[in-house]
Amino acid sequence: MNDWFLWNGTRCTDYGIHVLNQPDIVRPAERVSTEKVFGRSGTLTKLEGDAVFDEFIAPVECIIRDTSRLREINAWLHGDEKVAFANRTGGFFYARVANQIDYAKILRGNPHRSFTINFRCQPFLYHDDSPAETLLESGAFIVNPGTAASEPIITVIGSGDITLVIGQYIIELESIEASIILDTPRMEAYKMDGIMPVNQNAIMTGEFPLLVPGTNAISWTGNVVSLTIEPNWRDL
Repeated sequence: MNDWFLWNGTRCTDYGIHVLNQPDIVRPAERVSTEKVFGRSGTLTKLEGDAVFDEFIAPVECIIRDTSRLREINAWLHGDEKVAFANRTGGFFYARVANQIDYAKILRGNPHRSFTINFRCQPFLYHDDSPAETLLESGAFIVNPGTAASEPIITVIGSGDITLVIGQYIIELESIEASIILDTPRMEAYKMDGIMPVNQNAIMTGEFPLLVPGTNAISWTGNVVSLTIEPNWRDL
């Protein structure tokens, strides 16, 4: 049955909501600009960056069997969360509910009781199966099974001056004390002091790494005990 979506770990059917129409499968638009060049036919296309894509709207048409739970549903459909759709199994999008949800028809007693939820989705479909991998020796390889470069979170356990080579990226770490986390999605380097992150951007030199589709070589020099990669595999 394709009558569900999953929001923040809960199926909509748990709230008595069933899906009439799943969102279409679309390829997000690449973020580009075009300009006309004097004396040249057509236009010149400029990319904003390497593989930069816009978010997209995924509309889901639903019915509800019990209108007494609307307050609960409104509270549930809140914030930035993960959404998964029955017609795209095996992954999820980071999303937010984008629209004002109009319950007028169902509250007037319309027998179909349908309404639409628009999810404003970030462009990449993240894999459900994306386990962390811990490396104990330099010179290993990690294979990205996705179709897009992923943004990993890398935890380095070690001390002193360390040089990491992650695929085509070289990262210099200076005077590490016990550990450091390189968080590519947030573009932040930090270490944890209990539950509090401590900024470590000043001791990192280089770009936050991506893991490209296919094989990525991982190596290092310096006193590294272990390197743990949360890969965040994804598709376009």
